[in-house]
Amino acid sequence: MTRSRTILALLLLLAAPVAGTGAPADRLEIAHPAGGHEVQVSAPAVAAGVDGKPVVAWIAGAHDGNALFVARPGEGGSPVRVNPPATSVDSLHQAPALAAGRGGEVYVTWSSSKPKPEGVLFASDLFLSRSLDGGRTFEPPLRVNDDRPISHSFEDLAVAPDGTVLVGWIDSRDGARQTATYVARVTDRGARLDRVTRLEGGETCVCCRVSVSAGPAEAATVMWRKVFPGDIRDMVVSRSADGGRTFDAAAAVHADPWKITACPHRGGQVAADARGRLYAVWYTEGTGGRPDVLFATAADGRRFGAPRRVHTANGSVPDHARLAIDATGRGIVVWEDSTAVRRRILLRSVAEGGRSLGPVRTLSQAIRAWAPDVAVVPGGFLVAWHEERFPSTTTVVQHVTREESSR
Repeated sequence: MTRSRTILALLLLLAAPVAGTGAPADRLEIAHPAGGHEVQVSAPAVAAGVDGKPVVAWIAGAHDGNALFVARPGEGGSPVRVNPPATSVDSLHQAPALAAGRGGEVYVTWSSSKPKPEGVLFASDLFLSRSLDGGRTFEPPLRVNDDRPISHSFEDLAVAPDGTVLVGWIDSRDGARQTATYVARVTDRGARLDRVTRLEGGETCVCCRVSVSAGPAEAATVMWRKVFPGDIRDMVVSRSADGGRTFDAAAAVHADPWKITACPHRGGQVAADARGRLYAVWYTEGTGGRPDVLFATAADGRRFGAPRRVHTANGSVPDHARLAIDATGRGIVVWEDSTAVRRRILLRSVAEGGRSLGPVRTLSQAIRAWAPDVAVVPGGFLVAWHEERFPSTTTVVQHVTREESSR
């Protein structure tokens, strides 16, 4: 066995609750052992299975390439490798997209390198792999993009109430200055590509991850960062009322306006409740020239009101905000809070259909914690993030009840 394969084989699950004063009891961990002096692992993605238990995905790096893993922490088994040996998994700069269906399905996506023609900087296929047993085994993947020698990445996915899978990504088939957001509609429990749609919204910021939300009924929403004239890069949404078959032209979430002649690698997230209200959270530096995380709602599912600041501290920098909203309109926003000496995971509750935000609460306990993700479970939420436990990195998965989130 090669050294790199040995490292991958050592990705074992730790299911013991964390002890200590004030430590939450409902907490699971996944250990990622170091290879040499560092741990090469992407941000985690978390979803709730049909049984309400967490499913976690991540990409792990090794000398012979990256591999995509899915695990069910707390069950005592080893992580499952998703990508077949003949396929690569592109860079570790983002988490894989992960979502669960109502019939026990688990879906995960990743970008896989392919040969580059002369003059092309990046070329990849975007794969969707499904599990029909809650994430314990995965089938060979489905390619969701057209067969073009370009990059397909910075993706997200969501599962509609009827089981339709929607995958959104950034695509540059029309040229470097005409990068656009595309959505694939996949039916038959993730087995059949129905159609691919280019969303009308002008130039997409090339490396700010898109967000996809599905429901209620046949409603769907995609949010991404658009490049406006003058290198203004603000968030927009495009809505579908027919299950992702067609989409409206993009509409601005809010005019920040953030002027930056570069791609900031920071997007946002959109979610919907059972009444069709939309909730959005995103990163910007257009408000007073400072790093900010903003939160806004669209009570009618179309027009967003004035945003509110999620992060209110002056001595730290917010980043990587994530959002989860349940059917009743209650939810949480989590984000990474950084100073020169510490990185924490913070949380604020969302109540009254987005009309109120709760106090800031600290979730993490380590000196260095980063890259949060969130998911809705019955009666509450799952939050996942990384913590440094030198020389290893640990993924923490914590259950937060509705009551706990509002304390």
